[in-house]
Amino acid sequence: MTKLTRRTFLALTAAAAAVAKPGLVRAAQPLNVSVVLGNAMHWVQFIAAEKGMYKDEGFDAKLLVMQGSASSVQMAISGEYQLATTQPETFVSAVEQGASEIAAMSAPANKADWVLVGSRGVTSIEQLKGRQIGLSGLRNSESWLTTRLLEAKGLKKGDYSFIIAGTSPAKAAALEKGGIGAAVLFQPSAEFAIKQGLTPLASFEDMRAYPTVFYIVKKSWAGADENGMRSSRALQKAYSWLWDPANRAEAIRILGVYTKRDTAILEPVYDDYFVKQQFYSKTGKIDLAGFKTVLDDMAEDGQAFKTAPAPAKFILDAKLGGLAT
Repeated sequence: MTKLTRRTFLALTAAAAAVAKPGLVRAAQPLNVSVVLGNAMHWVQFIAAEKGMYKDEGFDAKLLVMQGSASSVQMAISGEYQLATTQPETFVSAVEQGASEIAAMSAPANKADWVLVGSRGVTSIEQLKGRQIGLSGLRNSESWLTTRLLEAKGLKKGDYSFIIAGTSPAKAAALEKGGIGAAVLFQPSAEFAIKQGLTPLASFEDMRAYPTVFYIVKKSWAGADENGMRSSRALQKAYSWLWDPANRAEAIRILGVYTKRDTAILEPVYDDYFVKQQFYSKTGKIDLAGFKTVLDDMAEDGQAFKTAPAPAKFILDAKLGGLAT
């Protein structure tokens, strides 16, 4: 056996420190992620931060409250957010207006988990005639999908009107006051409203594939120091962790920390995401067919463009960490 001398010990210590040093540098690398804390759709981000997936990839992740898709996209372009949340329509419009340095990395779901909830006393779709319906935006997927949903239920354009009512918590408050006839609520606000006695009028679960949220990055950031690949790996680990039934109780507990909702509210959301309807993505990959539908709807709307561009124009290259199928 070789005798461990002081000189040998110091040499081994120095070598170990040299190996560890890059990891220590990476651990301090900032990763600002914009999310809506009260929205269960960002479950994967909560897990990636809480369970150390980002830390394992060398990031010091901070989840920051976004003020809306437009500001989130602007913060991504400026570099204030390294990983930003946005509705696809806002992001696509920005790229079409020249922001070609940003690209979509991942989508937490490729179907809408929304529920159309009636205000106090409104218990049927027919009662929405002549009433206002609260949305978060008027020229986005929420508006277009709700229009199609109502058409399938027998209501035509002109039978009702849309009004911007803010985020889901604000929409839920408006429902309680009776200022609007119904609102499109995201989870877990929808489940909370239903538990409070409001009536679910329709869900979007049977609608076509349609990614409603993108996580976007700057291409230059993604290509530097393997940032895109490392953050992509962290997200994929978080998606996989969420889908493991053994993690159900802890996943619900973590979601409760961020959404401030009780377990009884969150358990049905978990079941819809991962057991019954299985809304949530297993890999974070963007469904290109569903994204094409978004672009086709935008072309029909006509504000951003008249002819839908190819989805590939907006997707982060797989070599930089892009997730698409």
